[in-house]
Amino acid sequence: MLVTRYLMKNLLSATLFIALTLTAVIWLTQSLKLLELVANSDAPPMLFIKLVALSLPRFLETILPISLVTAILFVYNKMIMDNELIVLRSCGVDQYAMAKPALAVAAGITLILLCLTTYLSPMSFAAMQDLRDAIRNQYSAFLVREGVFNTFGKDLTVYVRSRSENGDLTGLVIHDTRDKSKPPVTITAKRGRIALNGDVPDIVVFDGLRQQMDDDTTVITKLYFSRYTIEINGLENGPQRRSHDAGERTLPELFDYDATDRKGRETHDLFMAEAVNRLTTPFTTFSFSMVALASILLGPFNRRGQSRKVLGAAVAVAALAMLNAFITNAAKKHLSADIFLVTLTIAPILFCAWSLHLVGEQRIMRAVRAWNARLNRRWEGRSA
Repeated sequence: MLVTRYLMKNLLSATLFIALTLTAVIWLTQSLKLLELVANSDAPPMLFIKLVALSLPRFLETILPISLVTAILFVYNKMIMDNELIVLRSCGVDQYAMAKPALAVAAGITLILLCLTTYLSPMSFAAMQDLRDAIRNQYSAFLVREGVFNTFGKDLTVYVRSRSENGDLTGLVIHDTRDKSKPPVTITAKRGRIALNGDVPDIVVFDGLRQQMDDDTTVITKLYFSRYTIEINGLENGPQRRSHDAGERTLPELFDYDATDRKGRETHDLFMAEAVNRLTTPFTTFSFSMVALASILLGPFNRRGQSRKVLGAAVAVAALAMLNAFITNAAKKHLSADIFLVTLTIAPILFCAWSLHLVGEQRIMRAVRAWNARLNRRWEGRSA
């Protein structure tokens, strides 16, 4: 149908524009923390770009439903003001036919969000957290403070007397116990600097002394050097793999826990609440879209605009979003609250689907007229 394609084209273009705008704004505000982390650690700029890219899927979970609701209210209100929907209704086009393009777009966004919430978003969030930890661990050498003992991990301590303007370090003492198969190493040097070996930072020291005690003979071996390099990210032992929390696990991983393990039993309710949230979040797109469509399409049209309807729809969607967030947080402590989360997602869809039907619309309009009549009688009674 030509009208369906026309509406869908307008909705898609408006949704895409709003989504890109909101993404740019949120990216700009949220990326400042990531920029500070990368700038302070003097890590390569590409890591900042990678961190920002990994944060995108989590933003889209919130941006896409809001973008579609905004597009629905804008496009349908504009078509009412241009008499386009009025002509369609005069030609016998029912509410469902006019809502069909928006519901089709909502279905597509719901599928996209299902992919995001179940797999892509937790995987990218976990990768971002791992990368942030790697930056803190590997590039924290650039944050060496003067006059104090700087520890990197548990087994490497660096003391620096001062730092010159060109970045050179003077008066270094380094105590390295990372290699458990060998005695600790103590290095003193007159000067040094931080250098990148690929993406891995090293401390290069000059004109110093390397000391190490032999456990068998208790003799201290000394090595005078003019140049010596200490790797910051450890020896043969790589960084330990940290345990991912609920927000960093994909949907199958949330259901994969060890019931015999005490920690697994303690996190079971938290993981189940997260799983329910992952499955219900995409369908909030349908819920919000149905509320917006019911608000804008029900009742008579006004060519001067539907400001009251648009405002009512915005308030209703905002209330649903806040209730959704409140119940989601409550479900992390009380798993039974997930019942209310599912109800809050499904109930608006069913109610709005009924209200868009002719019978539902007639009953709602009768209730509205009766309510207005009671209000008028009260005002007349007060004025008399």
